[in-house]
Amino acid sequence: MLRLIAGRPGVRAPDLAASLGRETLPFKRDVRKLKELGLTASLAVGYEISQRGRAYLG
Repeated sequence: MLRLIAGRPGVRAPDLAASLGRETLPFKRDVRKLKELGLTASLAVGYEISQRGRAYLG
């Protein structure tokens, strides 16, 4: 998920979820978990990975 968000910043959650074959609400719950860990950040539309997320991906 982190690599997906990194490769598609600013893309809406329903579109990201669909690209993984997942439903939107469970996908958004998982993204919130990543956000709580400081790995992602919410944008006005979609998400981006944080500096910490980039470091994690190496």
